[in-house]
Amino acid sequence: MVRTQSVLATSQGEEMADLTEIYIRRALEPRLQGHGRIDVRRSGLIGYTIVHRYTSEWNGREVALPVAQLRSKGRKIHLYWKRANGRWVPYEGGEDVPFTGSLDACLKEIDHDRWGCFWG
Repeated sequence: MVRTQSVLATSQGEEMADLTEIYIRRALEPRLQGHGRIDVRRSGLIGYTIVHRYTSEWNGREVALPVAQLRSKGRKIHLYWKRANGRWVPYEGGEDVPFTGSLDACLKEIDHDRWGCFWG
């Protein structure tokens, strides 16, 4: 009985993760205007890495540009961006404090990108 419950819980968790990935993709792909696609990868048990994949017009190779990371801590989601040195750092919402919020709030902030951290 315990094994059945753990398998069921794992299955439900995977389904929820799949729905979250689809939700993220649908929220951000309109910003691309047909130039590539959004790839969402699970990073650890509690996070997602959002990647913009496209074909370079210059040399025809596929490019994978990391856009943002979402890390869940309790009921809040922390938003991270990748610096030029390759490190993920907390995104600041304007008051020198890390941006935290719901999934929708994080996706809106990524789309708005007022500091040019996510899309360049």
